[in-house]
Amino acid sequence: MINENIKNGILISVIIPCRNEKKHIEECLRSLLSQDFPQGEYEVLVVDGLSSDGTREILNQLATENQLIHVIDNEKKTTPAAMNLGIRNASGENIAICGAHSKYDSKFLSSAIELLQNHKDVGCVGGPIYSVGENDFAKAVAYAMSSSIGVGNAKHRFPDYEGYAEMACFPMFRREVFDKIGYYDESLIRNQDDEFSLRFRLSGGKVFISPRVKSLYYVRNSPRKLFKQYFNYGFWRWIVIKKHKIQISYRQVIPSLFIISVLFFIFVGLVFKSYPIIFVIPSCYLVIIAAFSFRIALKESFKIGILFYASVVILHFSYGIGVIYSYLRDKFNIYWK
Repeated sequence: MINENIKNGILISVIIPCRNEKKHIEECLRSLLSQDFPQGEYEVLVVDGLSSDGTREILNQLATENQLIHVIDNEKKTTPAAMNLGIRNASGENIAICGAHSKYDSKFLSSAIELLQNHKDVGCVGGPIYSVGENDFAKAVAYAMSSSIGVGNAKHRFPDYEGYAEMACFPMFRREVFDKIGYYDESLIRNQDDEFSLRFRLSGGKVFISPRVKSLYYVRNSPRKLFKQYFNYGFWRWIVIKKHKIQISYRQVIPSLFIISVLFFIFVGLVFKSYPIIFVIPSCYLVIIAAFSFRIALKESFKIGILFYASVVILHFSYGIGVIYSYLRDKFNIYWK
């Protein structure tokens, strides 16, 4: 049950960074408008980066239909700028950072508030993300993003996990968190949420997630889009590492270390003409992924199993290459076209 002693007014401000999300924004907002939460006690702030694909027309129509929705212009057109604009314009005691590429369960807000009320020691709550796909490749990616072989020990990616975690995908913060540690770093085009979560935890903050706080996230539906997404994550990962001189999680450097190890053994094999050594690490890696892929094939289909295999390889190599490129560009001024 929601605490009946809350003050009259806005309890939750939901902030949605948005730019050119015509395909998903209406479903996203209608799911938030359909919450089992008193409508007078939450608001939805959509911070739009001057969308040009028809998103803005959808936003204006929905804002006209429902006074819960407020549209704010984001002239910088970046995600962290949108987050900060939303926070500065928010009226709520608690602030939820949501995504336009997602759909939210009708109990998303009420369940998150209950977690905050039941866990006084935490400043942030949320739920593990439920990844879903809109075509066969995306379905395989969804499995990869919910598998330990795909994302390591990222607890916020496992849909059944409940407990303390390093972050929540769509977090709800107590407002005082931002008063204490500041806002999102606008110099980080990607990974600004990871960096903020790191600062939050370094300040003593705790995150608690539960599958009761449900949301669906639509994953990328093509190899090119997936590679670009995770390359960018890897690229900005190095910048976060450099900023804080600390690594958030070992899993976030394993892909780049793996690629470096493969290249090293290729070099050694060629120099010393010991060619079998070249294939040791790649063979072990591919066999392990094949074992996971076989399980997916039995559960779904042979095609999904093969696409799962490809998805995991793309996740690992795009991320690892992104980290390596960012490092080389930073340390040696090496730029790839």
